Amino acid sequence: MEIHIAQGHNPPHNIHGITVVIDVIRAFTTSHHAFRKGLRCIWPVASAEQAFALRDEHLPDALLAGEVDALPIKGFDFGNSPWEIDQAELAGREMIMRTTNGVAATLRARDSREVLVASLVNAEATANYLRQQNPPTVVLVASHPTGDEDVACAEYIRHLLGGEGITYEQARDRTLNAHAAQKFFNGTHPRLRAADIEAAASTEGPDALVMRVRFDPFPCITAH
Repeated sequence: MEIHIAQGHNPPHNIHGITVVIDVIRAFTTSHHAFRKGLRCIWPVASAEQAFALRDEHLPDALLAGEVDALPIKGFDFGNSPWEIDQAELAGREMIMRTTNGVAATLRARDSREVLVASLVNAEATANYLRQQNPPTVVLVASHPTGDEDVACAEYIRHLLGGEGITYEQARDRTLNAHAAQKFFNGTHPRLRAADIEAAASTEGPDALVMRVRFDPFPCITAH
């Protein structure tokens, strides 16, 4: 198994392997929390306009979640916040999500044999799944173009797969101290909560959910 780490919104081609798109702060932490609350699926979209259109035309009962520049989008039900998701009743519901990094990279990862999404919370479970599937290549995509937290998660997953990397404790420390985390601690906006970063730096170990993406007829994330 060859393991590669890429960074940014344009994952490399990986037609015969598995691509894992990582967004620790906060898209795929939020997603994991939503699936734990009983959400059925997440429909990732590129813009708020696409989110409203998909809901209005095809999914009238779907909830909307996401952010622009880390802040909630007007007219959406939730920001990109695991804390907000934990307060909600989501059993049996569907959600449309727009985020700046994780969703953007996921939508550009189609040309892989399989696509997963991950954050620190389910990194160990994701690594275990990759080990079971044993693809020829694994591409770990740190979706934030400049952020350290996604790179740290990728290095942790590579470590779990037997390659060079870091421990969970090191990945947690880099998440808590990442540049993207600081605005959540300094009280600049009431909906940027320190609790979101604590969630992003946490792990559920091997019992976490594995989140998979299918692309037809529309991109959809599910968990098992």
